[in-house]
This record gives sequence, structure tokens and C-alpha cells, in this order.
Amino acid sequence: MKIVLPLAIITLMTSCTKNYQQNISENTQVNSSERESCKCGQTAFNMTKRQPSDEMYAQSKSKRPNEHTPAMVPNATILLSFYGYRVANTPWNTNGDVNCAPANLTTTEIDYIIRRVKEDFAPFNVMVTTDEMTYHQTNPKKRMRVIITESWEWHGIAGGVAFYDSFTWGNNTPCFVFSSLMGYNEKFIAEGVSHEVGHTLGLKHQADYSNTCTLVSEFNTGKGDGQTGWAPIMGIGYYKNVTTWHKGPTLGCDAVQDDVSTIASIVGLKQDENVEMDRAVEVQSAVDGVMNNSNDVDYYYVDLKSSKKITASPYCTGNDNGANMHLKMRIFKKQGEELVAVSFPDALTSSTTLDKGKYFVGVETRSNSNQTRYGMLGNYQIRID
Repeated sequence: MKIVLPLAIITLMTSCTKNYQQNISENTQVNSSERESCKCGQTAFNMTKRQPSDEMYAQSKSKRPNEHTPAMVPNATILLSFYGYRVANTPWNTNGDVNCAPANLTTTEIDYIIRRVKEDFAPFNVMVTTDEMTYHQTNPKKRMRVIITESWEWHGIAGGVAFYDSFTWGNNTPCFVFSSLMGYNEKFIAEGVSHEVGHTLGLKHQADYSNTCTLVSEFNTGKGDGQTGWAPIMGIGYYKNVTTWHKGPTLGCDAVQDDVSTIASIVGLKQDENVEMDRAVEVQSAVDGVMNNSNDVDYYYVDLKSSKKITASPYCTGNDNGANMHLKMRIFKKQGEELVAVSFPDALTSSTTLDKGKYFVGVETRSNSNQTRYGMLGNYQIRID
């Protein structure tokens, strides 16, 4: 159903549109085969738009309070654009400018999406932000604008759309996620954002094949349910709690795509730290860490004056929702002798109680019935209570 908005609302949408476009410095020849329009298994899309929110337009007047322009120019930037944008002078503009309305999401919904996308890209040397200045300071060939918008009519019905490899084109070609068609569902939108950015980094869809190389599904739907239920970001990640980058077949049983390696080849990985036991970081109350490769083990030192509970938790949006990792702890004596390994099959967080004493704690990911350690990357916290 097409929604006709009052003139006052249309005018307000236009006034909220940002115009930071730059001229294309060189022509980029693009054909339709390089464009990926993603329905990703969805058979029904929401066709009814929300009443525009005063909160949305108030937010568009200034950048988000938790965002700032970094002192140093980022290596690479992913800009999440929620507040309306006019797209001009790009390969999308075959029929003139594209005027994108705001996403029409609440502050809570936007914050969830930002946190979720940041976590997907946490191990990589790329900044996820809503700050326009950061985007414009970044090397044009190492940045991508994601426009989250209600405006889908110019393109057609899909969850999102992107040009393959456009992250490095250097001509401000954005990708899109359509908030209204996604039903304003923050989980779906967050998955869509990471998925479309994946396409701009050159990733194709992860498919699912049987052991005999028979195509099961064009899109890998993952495995399992509950907290440890998993699916690849480049498959269908809408319905699983854990979604990660994956190493698996695209369309072709032998056409294996290594998502992490492909992304890292463009933006790089963050430096791995805290990997030696004799250089372990001491934990007194809580310390944050990053898993940035599939075999990563980070070490910590604790000196307990009494019996305490120690917990390793993957970053999530609450109650292990939206986490990227299943964590395991290995407890060592001060001399390096392993005492016990701790993990739970149906929970992503690992915890145990230790008596008074001095210990080393190794934090790593663990495979489970749904997923190997590959792609279990991101932020976590080790905490003493």
C-alpha cells in the first residue's frame, strides 16, 4: 500500500535531508549484474509506514550525543545514516536524484542497531559511526555510507540493496536498508546493515549445501535455536540470536567464501593483544577484551583475597541477545598448570567461582553443535564479583 503523506510532513522530510555529496572524480562503469537487491528469504514485507515521529526530526538537528569526531583519521569508516539524505551523482542515479526520508526509528531502536553493527565489525580496523565529519575525513576509497530509510519506492521491494565492491570505489556510492519494509524491526535492520556492507566489501550470499554437494538453499539459514542458535551474516541472520561472518560455499559447492579474510584484505584487523600468559593483564574488577581471530586466546591475571565469582561475557544487547561468541574460560595456577576449563553448552557466557589465590585466566571461544569457532569474533568482558 502506498502511503500519501500530508504536504507539511513531506516538507519536513525534505528539510531534514542532509546534502554532503561530492562530485565523482572519475566515472565508474556499473552494470545491473553488480547490484545485489536482497530479500534474503523474506516472503512478506511491511507496506505500512509509521506516523512520522517528532523524536526522529529532533534527533536530526545535531549528531548523537555519544558520537564524536576522533582525533586521528580512522583507517576506514562505516557511516550509519538514519536522518534522511539526498543521493546524487552516483550509479544509483539513473533517473535523477534519490531523496531518502529518515528511517523513522526511536532512539532506543537506533542505539540497538548501532551497537549491533559495531559488534559485527569490532575485530576489524574500521570505525562504525553516525558522525558525518568522521566519514568525510576518511580516505574516500575506504568508507561506506549506509542509508537506513523508509524510502524504498525508487528501487522496489527488498530489505536492502548494494553494489558489490563499492566500498573502495571512492565516489560516495552508498548502500541502503529499508526500515519500513523491515517492519521497523531493529534486529532485522541491524542484520541488514551488516549484510549490505558485506556486499560493498565484495561478499556474496552464503549458501547451504548437503554433504553430497546438493544445493539445500540459496541462503544459509543457520542451525539451532535459543541463545546459541546461529546463522551467517551473509545468509539469513534475521531469526537467529548469534550471527557471524562465515567461511562456506556461495552458489557453487566448491566456491568457498572466507568472509573474514575478504573484509580484512580491505580494512585490516585490529592488533591482537594480551596473548601471552606472562604478560597477562591484571583484573581487579572488570576488563574489556576483543577476539579478533578464530584461534585467539587472551590471558588475564587475578589475585583473589577471598572466594569470588569470575565471569567472561560476550558483548550483547542484554541477556546474551545478539552476541557473536560462545566463550570458554581456562583457569591456570600461578605456575601455569591448568586447573579446569569452564563453559556451558546452552549459554554463551562462562563463569565459575574461585577460592582465594592467584590465577591466570585464559578466555577463548568454543565451538558448539551449531557453529565452529570461525567467525566468533568481537568484544567481551571479564568480570570479578
